[in-house]
Amino acid sequence: MPNAVSCTDPAAEAAVPTFEGATGTLLRQLVLAAGPLTVLQIGCPYASFTAGLAAAVSENGHGRVICCEPEAARAAAAAAAVEKAGLGRYADVRVGRPERSLATVPGPVDLLLLGGPPESFLPLLKLVEPRMLPGAVVVALGVRDVPAPCAEFLAHVRFSGSGYVSLPLPFDGDGDGDGGVEMAVRAA
Repeated sequence: MPNAVSCTDPAAEAAVPTFEGATGTLLRQLVLAAGPLTVLQIGCPYASFTAGLAAAVSENGHGRVICCEPEAARAAAAAAAVEKAGLGRYADVRVGRPERSLATVPGPVDLLLLGGPPESFLPLLKLVEPRMLPGAVVVALGVRDVPAPCAEFLAHVRFSGSGYVSLPLPFDGDGDGDGGVEMAVRAA
C-alpha cells in the first residue's frame, strides 16, 4: 500500500475515490491545503465520502480520517469503500453514537465534518472544540435544508465573539445533495 497517491499516475488515480460536486471539491481542497493530521467526520452521508477524504489525506502522505457513524449499515459501507480503495491506513470507521466515540479520537482535530443529524451539530461541536486549535476548519452539511434544527449551531459559529469566522457557501444545483454548506474556521 503506497504512502501517497500520485495524481500523475493514471493507474493510481483511477483507483482513488473521488468526491462529486462542489462540496467534495471543497473538502479535497481543504485537506490538500491544510494537511490535517486528524479529520473527524461525524455522520457518513455517502459510502464514498470517507474514502474520498482518505484519498485526499493519502495525497498529503500523512494524517487520518476518523468517521463516527451511528448506523451500522452506513458504517460498514463506508469501511468497505475505504478498504476497496486500499486506503485503510488513512481511515478508521467507528460504529456507534459519536458522543461516545469522541473520547478516543486523538487530538487536536484539524478538520471537522458534520454530516449527521443537524440538531446534533452544536452539541458535537462543543464536545470537539477543546481539541480544536486556531485554524481548524468546521464544515457542516445540510444546513439550508433544515434551518430550524441548525439555528443554534449557525448562531454559535456566526456570532462575532464565538471564536469562528464562518460563511454559508452557495452550493446549489450541482447534484451533490449538500443542502447547504456552512464553513467555519476557528480563529481563537
